Amino acid sequence: MEQNSKFDKVMGSWDILVIAFGAMIGWGWVINSGDWITTSGFMGSIIAMLIGGLMVFFVGLTYAELTSAMPQCGGEHVFSYRAMGPTGSFVCTWMIILGYVATAAFEATALPTVITYLFPKFNQVYLYTIAGKDIYLTTILLGVGVAILITLINIKGAKTAAVLQTILTAIIAIAGILLVVGSAINGDSGNVTGQMWQASTGNTLGSVFKVACMTPFLFIGFDVIPQAAEEINVPYKKIGKIMLLSIFLAVAWYLLIIFAVCYIMPGSAIAKEMASQNGLVSAKAIEIAFHTPLMGKVLIIGGLCGIITSWNSFLMGGSRALYSMGESLMIPKMFGKLGKNKTPEAAIILCGIACCIAPFFGRGVLVWLVDAASFGCVIAYMFVSISFCILRKTKPDMDRPYKAKAGKFVGVMAVAMAAFMTLLYIIPASFSAALVWQEWIVVGAWLALGVFFYFYSKSKYGAEFGRDIFIVSETSTADAADKTAEQQTKKYTGKHFVVTVGCEYGSGGPEIAKMVADHFGIEYYDRDLVDKVVERIGVAKGLVEEADTKIGVRYGFDTSYGVRYANLSNRVIDAQFQAIRDFAEKSSCVIVGRSSDYILRDRDDVLNVFVYAPEKAEVAAVMAKEGMNERKATAKWEEVEKAQHARHAYITGKKRGDRHTRNILIDSSLLGWEKTAELIIDIVEQKYVAAEDIVDAAV
Repeated sequence: MEQNSKFDKVMGSWDILVIAFGAMIGWGWVINSGDWITTSGFMGSIIAMLIGGLMVFFVGLTYAELTSAMPQCGGEHVFSYRAMGPTGSFVCTWMIILGYVATAAFEATALPTVITYLFPKFNQVYLYTIAGKDIYLTTILLGVGVAILITLINIKGAKTAAVLQTILTAIIAIAGILLVVGSAINGDSGNVTGQMWQASTGNTLGSVFKVACMTPFLFIGFDVIPQAAEEINVPYKKIGKIMLLSIFLAVAWYLLIIFAVCYIMPGSAIAKEMASQNGLVSAKAIEIAFHTPLMGKVLIIGGLCGIITSWNSFLMGGSRALYSMGESLMIPKMFGKLGKNKTPEAAIILCGIACCIAPFFGRGVLVWLVDAASFGCVIAYMFVSISFCILRKTKPDMDRPYKAKAGKFVGVMAVAMAAFMTLLYIIPASFSAALVWQEWIVVGAWLALGVFFYFYSKSKYGAEFGRDIFIVSETSTADAADKTAEQQTKKYTGKHFVVTVGCEYGSGGPEIAKMVADHFGIEYYDRDLVDKVVERIGVAKGLVEEADTKIGVRYGFDTSYGVRYANLSNRVIDAQFQAIRDFAEKSSCVIVGRSSDYILRDRDDVLNVFVYAPEKAEVAAVMAKEGMNERKATAKWEEVEKAQHARHAYITGKKRGDRHTRNILIDSSLLGWEKTAELIIDIVEQKYVAAEDIVDAAV
């Protein structure tokens, strides 16, 4: 089933980087660093992080390729569907949802815990005890209150959630950098050599694997990017690269934290802190580095922000995964609908309810849920890796803007490492992280719920169950021109014609014009005009480019009477007039902008087109093409539009897009860039071209 995307593309490169990176660093580095080091020592912890990072890197390569090839909401759901069909997709997506929702719910209980470190008397009005942990009214109110707030932020829109993520990730980064810098200045290498290895499980290798088993939980987060792929306004190839960059940054982050703690604290001090009530070794390390307890509070605030970033990311990821299943009718279809803010409201609310319930059970119970969640994520990673291998074999011609090198090796390594990590959660051993019986109950209950939804939806929706929703996406604003480069296989030999394409900035006019030119195998002129002008008037190219977008630019030149100045804009315009006339006379062609419709107004073989789009769509295109945030892209759009309007009015005395000077005015957002080009091509063919006029270029 084909349909256009229902989401707004509102997130740029920076947005998706901080969403992934913020989720991966979270606050585990604040609370768990002591566990890593006392379990396997400095070098053992480093090796364990590298093992986990290597696994996630290979899996990340498969995600990067598949996301660029299938940039559709749901990520794992879409990948596994294409490779394995509805049942495989159901299992894969159901397990990743367990990981996302359980982790988001855990943060609702972790937040009050951190607050108690900052305010020891925060716990008030004792209610009951679960799994050895006391539950207080104040912790429930705080957890539920923040859960409602984050849910509302996500309902408002992905961009709002991304802005929050950026602010909080910056605070986390500052806290972590302070720890590393303070340790590097005041630490001692002797502290490191004294705790190179530990063997809490009885042997060094076992200790390393014990810590390595913790890493899937730490590195969950990069996979949120494909979940929100339809909301990302970034070239598809670049999405894959950003995903890999987020993984690299997260691995580097954890390695630096391990170094900083071990460099400033000897093993005995770490063991003493772990035995204390708080056990926050990272906070103690920064206190020692800066000789003040105040810095410990600063670091804990950074950890507090880490809780929110993980919470925010996993709520986004879980809701999008639920949405994709609802849209495919694998679960009730209400979850596959968008609200007025173009966000999956029902799915977000369901995740928010889970987060609101969590504080009532306390952190003791939620630890079981999080361990089960890590198991779910590793299984999903294995399914995606297998899907990568299947699609490389069954769909070798699939368009892959980002294609992993040595694909077979990458696929095999990703599957092998994900399978190995899965076994570590299943097989009881001294070096494994095998799930305890309580955690198996959680996994079993989740699987039972999945079986219920599977057969319920199959019964309710019949043949529609697991329907394939294939998003017909508009060509990415930065990818459109790349496709046309492969299409120059035709040569036009028929009746002479010229198509002029005027356009607003960000409307896709140049890309659409290039598609038209490539279809017919005729010349395409855009920035080439600048080079032509440079040849004609002998002025530095930089000055010509400035005059090309501004009016009244003056330049100096030497004469026998000294330096004289001239209006360069007029010289550029005069030269372009002649260049455009030459191009139109030479052969059939497509000419973009430069008021070419006005210059060629006396010819009867010209089709004048003007392309525009809503301002929001044009600014989004500028964001993607230039890698800017919305504020900068809007400013750039306004600057260029103002200059182009002034230039056109200066030359023609008319407004751009005047219907009296154009044959066609079209909104490129109505059909998308490719279909807009097809519409123009159809008109040209009906007016000028016969089928036999287009031949293979090799003939």
